[in-house]
Amino acid sequence: MRIIGIAALLGGSAALAQEVTAPAATLAPVEVHGVYTTPGSSLGLDIPQQVGSRLGLSPMETPASISVMNSEEMADRGLTRAQDAAIRMPGITEAPSPGNGGTSLVARGFVGHSSVAQLVDGTRQVVAAGTVTYPFSTWPLESVEVLRGPASVLYGDGAIGAAVNYVTKKPIWDETQREAFLGVGSYGVVQGGVGLRGPVNDVVAYSIYVDGERSDGYRALEDVQRRNYALALSVKPTSRLTATFSLDGGVNDDARYFGTPLRDGKLDDSLKRINYNVSDAAVRYDDRLWRAKVEYEISPDVQLRNETYYLTSKRHWRNAESYGFDTTGNSIIREDYLEIRHDQEQTGNRFDMTLDGQIGGMRNRLVAGVDWYRTTLLHSNNSPYGGSSTVDPYDFDRGEFDSPDPTTRGRRAKLQTTALFIENALDVTPEWKLVGGLRHEHMRLDDNNLRTGVRQSKSYDPTTGRIGVVWAPKETLSFYGQYSTGTDPLSGALSLPGGGTDLDLTRGHQVEAGVKGLVPSIRGEWTASVYRIEKRNLLSRDPDDPTITQQVGRQSSTGIELAFAAEPISGWTIDANIALLRARYDDFSEVDSGASISRSGNVPTGVPERMANLWTTWRFAPQWKIGTGVRYVGERPTNAANSRWLPSYTVVDAALTYEHSPKLSFMLAIKNLTDRDYAVSGSDSTWLLGAPRTVLLTTRATF
Repeated sequence: MRIIGIAALLGGSAALAQEVTAPAATLAPVEVHGVYTTPGSSLGLDIPQQVGSRLGLSPMETPASISVMNSEEMADRGLTRAQDAAIRMPGITEAPSPGNGGTSLVARGFVGHSSVAQLVDGTRQVVAAGTVTYPFSTWPLESVEVLRGPASVLYGDGAIGAAVNYVTKKPIWDETQREAFLGVGSYGVVQGGVGLRGPVNDVVAYSIYVDGERSDGYRALEDVQRRNYALALSVKPTSRLTATFSLDGGVNDDARYFGTPLRDGKLDDSLKRINYNVSDAAVRYDDRLWRAKVEYEISPDVQLRNETYYLTSKRHWRNAESYGFDTTGNSIIREDYLEIRHDQEQTGNRFDMTLDGQIGGMRNRLVAGVDWYRTTLLHSNNSPYGGSSTVDPYDFDRGEFDSPDPTTRGRRAKLQTTALFIENALDVTPEWKLVGGLRHEHMRLDDNNLRTGVRQSKSYDPTTGRIGVVWAPKETLSFYGQYSTGTDPLSGALSLPGGGTDLDLTRGHQVEAGVKGLVPSIRGEWTASVYRIEKRNLLSRDPDDPTITQQVGRQSSTGIELAFAAEPISGWTIDANIALLRARYDDFSEVDSGASISRSGNVPTGVPERMANLWTTWRFAPQWKIGTGVRYVGERPTNAANSRWLPSYTVVDAALTYEHSPKLSFMLAIKNLTDRDYAVSGSDSTWLLGAPRTVLLTTRATF
C-alpha cells in the first residue's frame, strides 16, 4: 500500500508502518465512477441532462436521441445566437422569418414552433400566432440540449418533431467565476458581455450575465441592437433546501428584412443586397421571464421541486412584407403592409416529487407531478393589411408605412392547461433498464374576436406516453428501442383553426431504435438511430367539395441519424453528424384554382431530406488551435405541390484561437468562408437569404 511509503517519509518506524497498514487492509472497496467526456463533442453521452428525462438520466441511459452542446463548445465555434447551437445537432435545421421571431426550427420532417418546442430550463414557451422570440443569445447559456422525436410526454402539446432546451447559467457555491468578452467584426458588429457568479456566503449565491450587440447590417434596414440579461439569486438556509429567484430576458430591435424577390423564379445577383422594406419599418421584441424555484430534499431518496414563473412578451411589427416583379419585369410591387402587436403573458407552476428506491430488489426512480399554466394574448393588427406601392428595383424612394387599414385590437385569446405527468426508470437487471412515462392534459382555449364579438371555446384532453427499453451489455455500449406519442396544435397554440371548434389536435406516434457507444481508446462516442413518425388529423380539402375542410390528412417521416465525436490523436478533435430521411404527405389535399388537388406523395413544405454537420479542431501549437466547420442542408420545397424548391447549400466556417494565457484568449471567426449565397427559408416568389461572409474578432477573459 502507498500509505507505507508515506509513513516512512514522515519518519515513522517499520512498526509504525505496519500499524498504519494493518487496518487499511480491512477497508471495504470503494467504487469511483467518473464522467466520460469527449472534447468538442455535441453528444455528451455520459453526462446527465434535463431535456430527455426529469430523472437525471444520461443519454446512455435514455431510450431516445439526445444531443448536448455546452457553453465552452459554443464559444469555440463562435456561436452567438442560441438557435445556432441547435442547428449543429443531427437532423435539426432552421426555417426563420421575422414573423416567427427568426427562431423557427425543423426536425425529423416537421416544421415550425407548433412541432418543435423550445424551452428555457425545461419551461415551455407557449407559441403565440406561430411566434417565439426568446432566447436569442448564447452568452448566459450553460448548454443547449436537443431531444429528437415526440416530446409531448415531457413538455406537452406541440413537440412531435423535437424539443430544444436552453439551459441557463446558475449560481454556484464552490468558487467565484468572472468572465467577459468583447467582439468587433464585419458590417459594424460590436458585441460584449460580462458574467459574474459565485457565493456571497454559505447561505447566498448569485449569477449575473449581461450582454449586448449592435450591427449596421449588410443591407439597408438590417441594423440590429440587442440587450440580454440573466440574473439569479440562490438562497440555501439548510443543506436540504434551496430557493432560486431569477430574471431572464432581453430587448431585440431586429433586422427589418423580409426577403429578396426572385426574377423568373431565380435569384438575381444584382438584387441580393437590396432591401425593399419601408423606411419606418419596425421589428421589436421585449421578453421577460421571472422565476422562483424551490428544491427540498426530504431524504437522499426523496426530493421535491416547485417552480413558479411569469413570462411577458411584447412584440411589434410594422413592415411592407411582400415583394415581387410586375408583369413587365421592370418594377417591384410592394404589398402586405402589416402592423401587428403581441401582448402575451404566461403564468405557470410546476411541482414534482422524485423518489429513488427499490421494487423487488430492483432500483426504481420515479417522478410525478402537476404542470399548470395560463397564457393570454392580446393580438392587435391592421387586417386586412391593405396598402401597396410600386418602385424601381434599383433606384427608389423607400417611403413610409402607409396602410388604409387602422391598427386596432383584433382578438384576445386565453389558453389554460393543467397536466398530470409521471415518469419511471426501472433497473430490471444491471444491463436492462425500462423507462416509461405518461402525461394527461386538460386544455381550454378561449378566443374572443374583439371586432365581431364572436367568442369561441374549445377543450382538449390529450394523453401522451413513452415506453422504452435500454440494454447495456457493457459500460461503453447501449442499445435502445422506444415507442412514443405526441400532439401538435393545428395553427398555433393561441389560435383556433379555420374550421372552428369542431377540429381536434393533430396526433402522432414514433417508433425508434438505436445504439450508443463510447470508444475510450480515442476518447470517442457515437450514436446511430432509425425512426418512423406518423402524424394524422391534418386539415385536408374534401376532393368532392373544395370548400369543405376535413381533418383526415396524414404525413410521415422515416429516417436515420448518425453522429460521431472523438479525439483520434492528442490535440485533434472531430464532431460530425448526418441525417437522412424520407418525409411525405401520405394523405393531403389543398385548393388550387378552385379545385381540390391531392398532394399525397409529396415532400412537406420546408422539409430538407439530407442534412450534415462537421466541426474539427487542431491544436497545432501549445497556445494555438484552428477549427473548421461545414454545414449542409438539402433542398426544400416551398409549396405542397413541390413545384418550387429552395436549393441545397453548404456553408463553411472557420475559427483561429490564440490562448495568450489561461485567463485571456483571442479568436478570429469567419462565417460563410466562401461567401456563399443561400436561402434559409422562402416562398415561391421570395427567398430569405443567409448572411454573407462575416469576420468577427473576439477577446475572452476570466478574472
